[in-house]
Amino acid sequence: MNQFVIAIDIGTTSTKALAVLPDGVVLQVHQRFYPTHYPKPGFAEQDADQILEAVKEVLTSAAFHVSSDFQLAGICFSSAMHSLMAVDQQGNPLTPLIIWADTRSSAQAKRLRGTPAGKKIHGHTGTAIHPMSPFCKLLWFRDHEPELFARAHKFIGIKEYIIYQLCHEYVIDYSVASATGLFDLDSLNWSTEALNAAGISPDKLSKPVPHNHQTKIVRSFDNPELNTVPVFIGANDGCLAQLGSGAMGEGDLTITLGTSGAVRRVEGAQFIDVDQKLFRYLLTKDVKIVGGATNNGTVILEWFGREFVSPSTSMVELTKLANDVPAGCDGLLALPFLQGERAPMYNPDAKGVFFNITLRHTRAHFVKALMEGICFELNSIVKSVEAACGTSKRVLVSGGIIHSPEWVQLLSTVLGKQLVVSGAHDASSLGSAEIAFNALNIPFHQNTTKGVEYSPDRSQHMAYQTQFEAFEVLYGKVEDQF
Repeated sequence: MNQFVIAIDIGTTSTKALAVLPDGVVLQVHQRFYPTHYPKPGFAEQDADQILEAVKEVLTSAAFHVSSDFQLAGICFSSAMHSLMAVDQQGNPLTPLIIWADTRSSAQAKRLRGTPAGKKIHGHTGTAIHPMSPFCKLLWFRDHEPELFARAHKFIGIKEYIIYQLCHEYVIDYSVASATGLFDLDSLNWSTEALNAAGISPDKLSKPVPHNHQTKIVRSFDNPELNTVPVFIGANDGCLAQLGSGAMGEGDLTITLGTSGAVRRVEGAQFIDVDQKLFRYLLTKDVKIVGGATNNGTVILEWFGREFVSPSTSMVELTKLANDVPAGCDGLLALPFLQGERAPMYNPDAKGVFFNITLRHTRAHFVKALMEGICFELNSIVKSVEAACGTSKRVLVSGGIIHSPEWVQLLSTVLGKQLVVSGAHDASSLGSAEIAFNALNIPFHQNTTKGVEYSPDRSQHMAYQTQFEAFEVLYGKVEDQF
């Protein structure tokens, strides 16, 4: 009988379950969305139990709707990084789930970033000192919620919560752990320096395990098959996106732009990041993925459309609206940092700016300026990655941006690079499926179709180089005013 696995991707806006065959064919896709709450400035929270219900729903749906001609062989998880919550001894949440976009720990990050201690922790853990990291979130809890900090049984992320609720184990894969700012990449255990700085002991955290750690579901399901198949813990969504994109060559660069964005490469022998502008996360214990992330992706255009065009305007409609605006927006320049920023400046206080506004500028100009600004920010991350790793030979693009060919073309022109957009399903989920098949000793051969290629407009690229320089100068001029 043909076998399949269910790959579950726990994301920021939704959870997806894909039923995947060993040749990469996707039999079923099930998705459930959930909200993010912003109760105070700088806070970004979710309900962990809502996400648990989403996982249970898509898991059971994916298993139920696959034909009886196929047999479920295993389950594997991908998840977003940088989340943190406190639980009691029974595993009940004591706090909401604090996600990557939460910047409440800005003061704690500022105090430590750039100091010898901060640089040492970044060097050992591969994670920047920034409010996104669970390390800085722990510092905030220690300073602002001392009683809760003391009585919490564990501090865990969303995948750990899901695994505990389904399998009754407190375990964290090396990959997700490597994005906490608390995990030593060399010893594959919790960092003594980071834990001492946070004021917690290792027993307050989950047990680190490899990506192919196997467990089983003990929670009862209507489908008894779910309680009999192996469950593999998997890795974080960013590293799995690299694997699922087939971008594991040393010269392969990936750019993902959805709600947020990231630029990634496999760490090569020549990797040098003297200025600590990049992250280093584990895919497996032997493979590191390096890169930088931006807070500000498609969510910025969605905000502008909702507030200044129409609540029903889609991102695709917005990008088409901006298509006739000339390169450089007739001088209008946007800093798109509405949610602060991560790489390469790591400034949680950064804000959005429109500069050089005149009466000739229309709504279409403002949309195009935001699109250009996000491309400029990605360009700055690409430059940091290539400075640390060398020139890229191939650039693959994924995420929500691929639904807007005009924006992908703009990115190609700004970067001055040929881009390839794959038509494959969600790359993180496919990477998760590959881990499961490998753990089951079932050969996995993803049939990748040739993606759509975008070539830069060389004449516009020269103009955009000048505009990019102005973008960097503008940020430098206003940085102290945020």
